[in-house]
Amino acid sequence: MTGRRATGRPRRRRPWLIGELLIVLALLKVYDYVRSLAAARHGAALAHGRDVLAVERDLHLDVEHALNRWLTGHHATAWAAVEWYQRAHIGVTLSALAWCYIAGPDLYRPARNALVLTNLAGMTVFFVLPVMPPRLLPGAGFADSVALAGFGTTHGGPVPADQYAAMPSLHLAWATWVVAVVVALLRRHRARWLAALYPATTAFVVMATANHYLLDVLAGMAVTAAAVLATGLVWAGHGTVYAGGQMIRRRSRTANTHAPGSSGSQTVISRYPTTAPSAAADGTPAHTSPATSTTSSPPMPPGEGTRAETEETTR
Repeated sequence: MTGRRATGRPRRRRPWLIGELLIVLALLKVYDYVRSLAAARHGAALAHGRDVLAVERDLHLDVEHALNRWLTGHHATAWAAVEWYQRAHIGVTLSALAWCYIAGPDLYRPARNALVLTNLAGMTVFFVLPVMPPRLLPGAGFADSVALAGFGTTHGGPVPADQYAAMPSLHLAWATWVVAVVVALLRRHRARWLAALYPATTAFVVMATANHYLLDVLAGMAVTAAAVLATGLVWAGHGTVYAGGQMIRRRSRTANTHAPGSSGSQTVISRYPTTAPSAAADGTPAHTSPATSTTSSPPMPPGEGTRAETEETTR
């Protein structure tokens, strides 16, 4: 039963790795195309960035200035925050995707589909509604933490960044996706909720470094939440119990609810014989089989099974 689920159905095979790499390359191509239109989108991105900041001020949600000022005054923390912004975004996401591919074949397809859908939705918004990040917004009063850390205004990294892709925040979208994957993979483990620290830290980092507005953060989380629901990742972990270690944990949990030394399964002792007694041809008393122990069927009610015994007693 090592390669089967506890339900008896065979474990789903992993998709071909070459196909998954082609999906990644296709997404990078789309992203690169949208990024190449940056010069033509400068004016629209500037106007939209100012609009987002104005809406936040009207709603009293403009926390970015306070976070940015605090971070600018703490140089070591600022350097660590920029490193987090540069490295964790891709590294943690790819690690979670690889972990899901290896450890959760049944979860991998909905997880991958949720990530693809999240990226497509984000890049569509980047193309239709480019938004300039706070640190590049002229006259807004933000310190460019990325440039101060030595990465330049257009920060580097494994993939050249689209400078007008603030809304929605893919950093938070991917971080939210990582939480969904970890919770699905560790559904019965208490430590799974520690994964929520990752998007919380990322949200602080992207706003304190003035790379995103609070509304960008909320939009990124909302996009991923919709993708997770649409692809079924939120339900995928339910009932996906594999034989082996998981079954051992299930037995141990059940055993803890019973008396010491007893098994985890419920045992029902029948008070009634399993076969009806009958008189032998020579008049000797019929033999009644002893009470039996069953685990799957309830005790037989009095009636048909004991009618012959009642008649014999009456005689």
